[in-house]
Amino acid sequence: MWVERWHHLLKQLEQQGAWVHPLEINPVATEQELIIVEERLGVRIPSEFRDLLRHCSQQVGVYWSLPDEALLPIELDDIPSGDFGWSLEGLDFPYFGGDDEDSEEQLYLQFHTAGNGDALLIRIDDGSVWYWSHEEDEFDLLAGSFNDYVERVTALGCLGADCGQHRQFCSEDGLDLSLTSSQIWLKWFEQYLTLTLKQAMSNMESLLMYVSMHGVKDSKAQEAFAQFDSSEVYHTLRNKIEQSLSAADKKAWCEVLVQVCAIEAREWVRTLWNKENEMPNSLRDYLTAYCLPAEEGLSLVLQDIEKQTIDSYTALHRLRHFHNPKIITWMKHHVAFPIDGWDTLLSESQPSAELLFEWLNGSEVERQTAIHAACQMMQQGIKPTTLVDKEKWRQLLAFWEENEVLRKNKQLFSQALEGLDSSW
Repeated sequence: MWVERWHHLLKQLEQQGAWVHPLEINPVATEQELIIVEERLGVRIPSEFRDLLRHCSQQVGVYWSLPDEALLPIELDDIPSGDFGWSLEGLDFPYFGGDDEDSEEQLYLQFHTAGNGDALLIRIDDGSVWYWSHEEDEFDLLAGSFNDYVERVTALGCLGADCGQHRQFCSEDGLDLSLTSSQIWLKWFEQYLTLTLKQAMSNMESLLMYVSMHGVKDSKAQEAFAQFDSSEVYHTLRNKIEQSLSAADKKAWCEVLVQVCAIEAREWVRTLWNKENEMPNSLRDYLTAYCLPAEEGLSLVLQDIEKQTIDSYTALHRLRHFHNPKIITWMKHHVAFPIDGWDTLLSESQPSAELLFEWLNGSEVERQTAIHAACQMMQQGIKPTTLVDKEKWRQLLAFWEENEVLRKNKQLFSQALEGLDSSW
């Protein structure tokens, strides 16, 4: 029964766009295999867990994760993901970090390791299931028996094993489906597993719920907003942005807004440049890049950047959304070592082949920035906005491959030569 539920869960998650690892279900353990492990350990495996190994599977692994676009209810402390299972072969006494043999270690068997390195344990004398945190050296009771543990974790979606995942769903008696946090998660998770775009299009509230789970990368999701009044959509999304408490939620709703009502948001975005505005700079820059006319938006951000010390990190994260060649002209007066960040900004600002070639013939910092940017573009399949004169480029790249002093710089020019024909 559990195996069927795990298969069904992973199938639903995959259909909804979550990342899913194929379900790991090994054959059941034979009596001889159980005896071999018990002889190695010197103890008998707790009876309920032993029966599960004998009649369900000797090794189980359930792993999944939600897409980055998914917004969880604010009441949840951490984003749940799937990390659940056990292994007969890996069954062993835990190590609690002491130098000498710890007698308490002999009270438990470790059947699974959480993603953060902590241990899932079954107590040998009574079969209860526990979590041990290696950083805190603390134990959390998860269930009074192994079957209860499997049932409760399965009901919660085979959620992750680390403390950030399970503690929000635990009471004194372990995992507790009746807790408010558990009920909030179960309601949200059921909607995630079952709500389709077709169903969500019936009203604005459902559509907003759908995009909060899946984002608006799908053009069909973007088009679904067209059936509603554009002004209503704008005001609804603006309220979502302003009322969201976390920066991640604000960013997610900003991404929806720029896809479905950027023009309607223009006047509001202009007001974000008033001194009393409380919008984080990163989101204000993002909205400015996608909602305002290119020249106006770029001018606002550049003027603001000029008021502070300019470094590659600031320039990259404040200008990368514009994808505007005029940024390259501005960069020429500010680019400096170290070039990390400047190279990425150059590659993302739609450089022409002629401009890249000019930088390769320029100062040391310009040349290094340009060759790094060119290699990045080749690796990512990004081409210059104009055709590359390959013979001209080949001569210049070969010259610098020969004359660069540092080996790592020679390798970059060699890499660009190799990618010239295959990528550009």
